[in-house]
Amino acid sequence: VCSSDLALILVGISIPSFRLLTMQIQLPKADITVKAVGHQWYWSYEYPQDQGGGFGFDSYMLSREDAQKANQPALLAVDNELVLPAGKTVVVQVVGADVIHNFAIPSFGVRMDAVPGRLNQTWFKTDREGIYYGQCSRLCGSNHAFMPIAVRVVKPEIFDQWAGAMKAKDTKKAKAILDRVALEHAGVKSFAEVK
Repeated sequence: VCSSDLALILVGISIPSFRLLTMQIQLPKADITVKAVGHQWYWSYEYPQDQGGGFGFDSYMLSREDAQKANQPALLAVDNELVLPAGKTVVVQVVGADVIHNFAIPSFGVRMDAVPGRLNQTWFKTDREGIYYGQCSRLCGSNHAFMPIAVRVVKPEIFDQWAGAMKAKDTKKAKAILDRVALEHAGVKSFAEVK
């Protein structure tokens, strides 16, 4: 095989590759946009005002004991989950507050660096209700392994109720809404049935 044949093969491979790379970084029209900020060693989430949000919160990993009480996996359970509506296209703006972090949720095929001073964006579409886990996938310091990401995908009407409670700063009501959803997903009707 001569070098001109190899050059033609490389050109033939590169043309569709460039098209696919371009399509990968083009963002579709978002139904909802969320900003994820990586800190040492927790995540903050902000929901924009123009999409019915105007609120934000921090998300810390639960201790092993608290995760066990909540029937959640150790090292992945958090105190405040990122809540999103099912069937919607979600754009996530990712930034680091201090060092480079990485927002990664394998179930959604999402992995984006959170770099201080730089706004990166990625997207996914949430089709199924449930809870999905991810972690910081960048060695960002001594507690890097303790930066889990938990995303709870709920029905759009449940999301609207939760977002309304969060916007009104009624975190007890917001938590009660998510607790009810968790029980429904587990097939339990009330906390009295939980052993």
